[in-house]
Amino acid sequence: MIRVFLVDDHPVVRAGVRFILERSGEVTVVGEAISGEEALEKLAKTATEVDLAILDLSLPGIDGIACARRLKALRPNLKLLALSMHEEAEYAERFLAAGGSGYLGKSSIEYELMDAVKALARGEHYVPQDLLYAMIQHRQEEPRPTPEVLTARERSVVRGIAMGMTYKQIAAELELSEKTVATYRERAASKLGLSSRAALTRWALEVGLLDET
Repeated sequence: MIRVFLVDDHPVVRAGVRFILERSGEVTVVGEAISGEEALEKLAKTATEVDLAILDLSLPGIDGIACARRLKALRPNLKLLALSMHEEAEYAERFLAAGGSGYLGKSSIEYELMDAVKALARGEHYVPQDLLYAMIQHRQEEPRPTPEVLTARERSVVRGIAMGMTYKQIAAELELSEKTVATYRERAASKLGLSSRAALTRWALEVGLLDET
């Protein structure tokens, strides 16, 4: 049984999603929240196992993308699926960069929701084919950020990450605290639209950041 937590401020949407999930006989909804703050609070306090969180991007308070980042920090193994009225490539890219594993437009809920949920439960990613194609096109058209978008400290931290250094090692080299290193890393990741260590490393290699002295 796949255990799902719903985050959406519209009760009608939550009820509709719950109905589709539970009629499958393969999913149980273990909790609901109407905002990102409530979701974080509930998931921080409960000992209930949750496999997947389904969240709207347009939440009151912190938005779905910020919520996704915090949920992944809180529960690293939690899979995240966005259900959004925004079906443009840039929104999907930002959500996936924040730690999401799947993205679905609300117009496709009736037909694709269970496919997406089962894919994420198997450890896969899920993006509808038309949106995936739009993301590829958008990526080809979008210029890659250059190192100049980062401050000198941010570049140094990303360079250290790309070299395989730990926060402790980077902190010692730059004479900073580990907390400050983590802050610089978060700022750099936000500016670049990247979240994982692998993505930051790939960017650093592509733009020649490791060649800087």
